[in-house]
Amino acid sequence: MKVEDFKSFDELPVGNKWIIVTNNIEAVDAHGEMSHVWLTAFFARSEQFGFVTFDAADRKIINLTHWKYA
Repeated sequence: MKVEDFKSFDELPVGNKWIIVTNNIEAVDAHGEMSHVWLTAFFARSEQFGFVTFDAADRKIINLTHWKYA
C-alpha cells in the first residue's frame, strides 16, 4: 500500500463499500510496509474518539485519520 493512495477523513467514502483505514499514516513495520491498517465496511464519528471502527475481536480502533477503497 502507498500512503499517497489514502484520503483524509475530511472527504468521506461512499457507504456500503469496503475500505482500508489507518490511525497512523506514517507507521511502518520491520519490513518497511504500512502498518496500523484495518479492512472494514463500518466506521462512525465519535465526539470523544474521532472516527472509529472495530477489529475482528470487537476492539474499538480510535482516531482514524485516513482511508482508501479496498
